[in-house]
Amino acid sequence: MNRRTKVLGLLALIAISLVLRPAVAVIGPLLAEITDSLALSPTDAGVLTAAPVLCFGLGAFFSPWLVSRLGVDRAMMLVLLVLAIAMALRGFLGFPGLLVGTVAAGLSIAAANVLLPSVVRRDFPKSVPLVTGMYTTVLAISASFAASSAVSVSASLGGWQAASAIWAAPGLLAIVLWAPKLTRGRNDPVAPIAEVGQVNSLPLHSGLAWLLVLFFGIQSLGFYAILGWLPTALLSKGFTDGDISFYLGIATSIGIPFGLAMSSILGRFKSLAWWASGSSAVSAAGFAGLATSLASSNADQLILLLSSILIGIGQASTFPISLSLVSIRASSSDATTQLSAMTQGVGYLISALGTFVVGVLATATGSWAVSLWLLTALTVLQMVCGYIAGKPGVVQDNKKPRVK
Repeated sequence: MNRRTKVLGLLALIAISLVLRPAVAVIGPLLAEITDSLALSPTDAGVLTAAPVLCFGLGAFFSPWLVSRLGVDRAMMLVLLVLAIAMALRGFLGFPGLLVGTVAAGLSIAAANVLLPSVVRRDFPKSVPLVTGMYTTVLAISASFAASSAVSVSASLGGWQAASAIWAAPGLLAIVLWAPKLTRGRNDPVAPIAEVGQVNSLPLHSGLAWLLVLFFGIQSLGFYAILGWLPTALLSKGFTDGDISFYLGIATSIGIPFGLAMSSILGRFKSLAWWASGSSAVSAAGFAGLATSLASSNADQLILLLSSILIGIGQASTFPISLSLVSIRASSSDATTQLSAMTQGVGYLISALGTFVVGVLATATGSWAVSLWLLTALTVLQMVCGYIAGKPGVVQDNKKPRVK
């Protein structure tokens, strides 16, 4: 691959990353407006919040099958088209249309989530941690910007429907930049995976793979719980829309430079054990602080600010670590697709269930602090999983005999 092709490929990856989080990120900040507009019940609101993350899990298992039929490049184009259409139309068709469109967007994002590590390993084999860090940074930036600006964009454009649909525009850019890959006529080394979509081809036998599943799933749960429910939690404490946008922006954006810096140095280390566990500890401290703040009748704004900063740093660091571990712990490109499907498939199912439970638990107990202490405990488990999974090791491809 020549330099020009690599640059264009990197730009395409960045454009794809730009559109893979806003469809989910805008739901939480706009949930109150959506609920009032469509007269949603608490259950409807909970389903709408958890549905895209659930689709991230289910769609991850579908992605390898899609690759085996179409190849990576055509599969990516298909999911980008579906994503752009879903984002453009879902807000204008009532609650059924919103839910169907959100599900379609979630499944599309899930497929792209699994495809990206395979694309990175295929096109940038010598720079996996760095390129992974670049695209995960863009994911974080787009999620943060979409979430923190959603309320003001809704006010400017006349409602939540337009504030959601506007994010179809970056999807069109991604489609344009990815299109040249379909005309080169090259052999796609990841495409001929005849059995990768089958359950028995996933590395279910591997303890290391399950540790990666837990590490990825719990850190994802923390991110989407904050993204989906922090606005509601702060609203219950009397915070204004401006305050909510500020704290949500801090929790989703302040750690981005840390995540990018960490990604640039991960490739220098044989073991990522302390990096994975240490970053998780920062997140755990943030959740504990947030629980402490929201437990009082008047939330302590200093603790709230410090907690948001810690959560932002911890989440921005653990996400690229989790994806880098998937790439470097796999034994081959085929194994990367298998491990990525298992890690993100089961991991996002854990995240979706947890995100739903966080909302239900807060409603049942009348306290967001209870849900946040649960997140703290789970993040401690994430620390343990990250430490063990971060040590050198390889998840073998199921299609290849193990070396004894």
